[in-house]
Amino acid sequence: MQEIISKVNGVSLWHLVHGQGIPIVLLHGGPGAYDYLEPVAELLDDGCFQIIRYEQRGSWRSEKTGPYDIETFIEDLEQLRIHLGLKNWVVCGHSWGASLALAYSTKYHANVEALIYISGTGVNPAWHADYRTNRLNRMSPTDREEYIYLRSVIETMKGEEQDHTKERLRELSLRTDLFNQDNFNKLPRIHGEFVNNEVNQKVGSEYNEYFENEKFKKAISLNKIPSLFIHGETDPRPYNYVRELASNLQNCEFALIPNAGHYPWLDNSDALGKQINEFLSRHVLK
Repeated sequence: MQEIISKVNGVSLWHLVHGQGIPIVLLHGGPGAYDYLEPVAELLDDGCFQIIRYEQRGSWRSEKTGPYDIETFIEDLEQLRIHLGLKNWVVCGHSWGASLALAYSTKYHANVEALIYISGTGVNPAWHADYRTNRLNRMSPTDREEYIYLRSVIETMKGEEQDHTKERLRELSLRTDLFNQDNFNKLPRIHGEFVNNEVNQKVGSEYNEYFENEKFKKAISLNKIPSLFIHGETDPRPYNYVRELASNLQNCEFALIPNAGHYPWLDNSDALGKQINEFLSRHVLK
């Protein structure tokens, strides 16, 4: 396994490449998180894939230089492919990385062998309200009471107090992402931080406009790339919107992972690995 920092699209991006076979790139979530997808890489059949993992600009070991916007992140990924000398690859993303994979595959479909979309949100704006309701419902009564209270007072806070409150709200929210909340300490973070907040806010600010407009929806409906959309059954981000999106694509399968939340490899890795490897066997390794 070789870790590399290379100049790609004007910034230094940390990445690693290991294995041999068909290239597959793994896209972490956030935006502004870091490469936490080693457990997903370990689920792939040995000897069949050249696995590429990288950290998006603004993330831990990559350069913290903007612009932080969706088009730039798409172009970073394309320039990484060119830098690595790859003609085509499988694109696999989780959470925000699933959205990035979808956007990249729509713009650069000729370079994509297959798309794997794990724990995304779909493109129907109705998911936001349902997610907020599901998130509250998955909290314990004590956590729910604290969450509602902190949300009601956070705007009256400043400086360090407000920063601490934001982190506590994030922790309460993240706990609902897990089917088994005992796995909370296994959630990805660096030095106690879950994301680079600047990246998260800037990319997040244009997320709805980019992914939920009719132009983008029409573009993805024309995409014929073999695709697998995977979702944990208890993820508070409702799976019905992801299934709706999958049904509107021309060559797409949807798989629901039982007893799993937003990070299905933490809750039910065997079922996740089975779905991914069977899909790749049918559409990529044939």
